[in-house]
Amino acid sequence: MSQTGTHGLSAADAPIFIIDGFLPDDLAAAMRRDIEGHFAKPEAHGRDTHQVWNYWFVPELYTYLRTAPEKVIEHALIAAFHQTLCDWSTSNMGMGEVTWPFLSLYVSGCRQGWHNDSRNGRFGFVYSLTRAERRTIGGETLILHEDDPFRGHLTNATAGRGLYEKIEPRFNRLLVFDDRLPHAVERVEGSMDPVDGRFVLHGHLSEGTAVVVGALSATDIAAPLNHCLSQFRDEISAAAALYHGPLTFRLTIGATGAVAGCEILLDRVIHPDPGHTEWEAIRARLIVRLRALQFIASSGQTTLIQPVLFGSAA
Repeated sequence: MSQTGTHGLSAADAPIFIIDGFLPDDLAAAMRRDIEGHFAKPEAHGRDTHQVWNYWFVPELYTYLRTAPEKVIEHALIAAFHQTLCDWSTSNMGMGEVTWPFLSLYVSGCRQGWHNDSRNGRFGFVYSLTRAERRTIGGETLILHEDDPFRGHLTNATAGRGLYEKIEPRFNRLLVFDDRLPHAVERVEGSMDPVDGRFVLHGHLSEGTAVVVGALSATDIAAPLNHCLSQFRDEISAAAALYHGPLTFRLTIGATGAVAGCEILLDRVIHPDPGHTEWEAIRARLIVRLRALQFIASSGQTTLIQPVLFGSAA
């Protein structure tokens, strides 16, 4: 499995993650075999087994086919994918809630127009089951760069990848990106054979409750942690309203109850003014508070993953 955060940002700040070889080869191959099998022997297709696709057409926005993935791929395989994604999202981003995916198919003429999903989750995920050797082109996910496309290019001409990322739907590739970023899907062209189309499992990631693993229980941690976060919010209440997005931490708590480590897993807190420079100081004040936390003594080490959300729509 290889992982990339785009634009040279740290993993915590990156708006986009690309993970090639996300699933074990045998699991990804089994899911693809089910897709191939679904479309095999078209003369034997029946209404109960194959009239399962919703042709989703929204003028100027969506044109593709979608379905519940377990209607095409064995439920146990989808569940294994979903659990793997939940584990990865929790440990790497502190995002513990993962929607059950759609399975979507893009044949020639299918596309998505530019939009964002700010109300659907914190991050979108797109996992590709597209054939490694295709007879179609297109189907790339396009994601607008975070910089202002107008003010950032007042004196230089730019086009294409100068304005957006273009991510190919490679087999067994997971793409995860900030749901607030405008994105689209390049129109697919070529073969009308569905097995040559763009197949993706897709949905959204968001924060859940705190994740506690180790000697202490969630109950042991709740009171001091909630008091700390409440004090921090009271302290910065006016400034906090200006920010939007998730910040997640991984705390390591020793047997004495003291915090032995505080790591930022994810920082996608955004201020509407791109010139704003005060966020790092505010974040540092929260880290000081978290490092000073004292929990009850226990028999061993505990790991706490804690999301902190900013913004009225967060």
